[in-house]
Amino acid sequence: MKRTSDVKYLGYGLVGGFAIAALALGGAFITLSNESARALIAPATFTAAPTFTATATFTPTVTSAPTATFTSTPTLIPFSPTPPNTPTATATLNAGEQKVLSGELRIAGNLTQEQQINLYNVSLTFVALTSQDGEKMGEQFAGVGYGSPTLICGPLSVAILQSAGILNLDIAPVDFWLLNPFLEKDRAILNRVFPSAQYEHHETLISLREFNFYTSPLLPGDFLYIKHGSNGTFDHMLVVNRVDVMGRAYSVTNYETKQGFIINEVLLYDPLDPNAGVFQQWTARKKPTDSATGLGGFELWRLRAR
Repeated sequence: MKRTSDVKYLGYGLVGGFAIAALALGGAFITLSNESARALIAPATFTAAPTFTATATFTPTVTSAPTATFTSTPTLIPFSPTPPNTPTATATLNAGEQKVLSGELRIAGNLTQEQQINLYNVSLTFVALTSQDGEKMGEQFAGVGYGSPTLICGPLSVAILQSAGILNLDIAPVDFWLLNPFLEKDRAILNRVFPSAQYEHHETLISLREFNFYTSPLLPGDFLYIKHGSNGTFDHMLVVNRVDVMGRAYSVTNYETKQGFIINEVLLYDPLDPNAGVFQQWTARKKPTDSATGLGGFELWRLRAR
């Protein structure tokens, strides 16, 4: 009986041991299962992190932006064809405009730029390089019998101012044929043509040779009556048709040459060279037979500023 009981209890112990072992194995399995689950979850979170590789999608936007801005800059190239067109404009410039560009015509005084350019251009149309041509030219504006290039200075000056639109056309150029301001009737003509309300009037007794044209320069459109003075031989009238950047003054007028009297543009004076210009020639009388004028000064009429 005792041996049987021992066996019975031994069986109970084996069953209990198996039960305990089973519980232990189950716990280990559960623990293993939990850690395996963690192991499976942890790599999943690690692999999910690289989804930040959205930086790869950011780089294409960076590279595409510069290409857009660079390709837009060449759109400025169409501006380059304009410079070749500018020289063609110079081909259309008239003589006066070309003189302005070169400095041979300086805009100065009360006349507008347009008036000064027009005055120069118009004056050139009166040029006559022979006495015969000068007489034909003079008769066109002074009338038949009044075209002598020797005495045409007054009518020529008036005709130039009229053609330039500075003097009224109702003035007869022939009225200035042999005009003498010391005569009352001729002084009345001057007062009518150059009224004080529109024109400045200046008079000097200083010789052309001694007058300081540097401080008191002549200006485009000035009308001069030059007086011969006690030792001179002729009076003269002219209009200044231009000045240049060096302060030199010019006129298209009639004057004597070895081939006779002609009408052409001449240099009147150079303020920096006392020996240059016809003013010096006209006042340089060395013997009684030499032609001379300007020794008695001159009168000047100048359009007032508007």
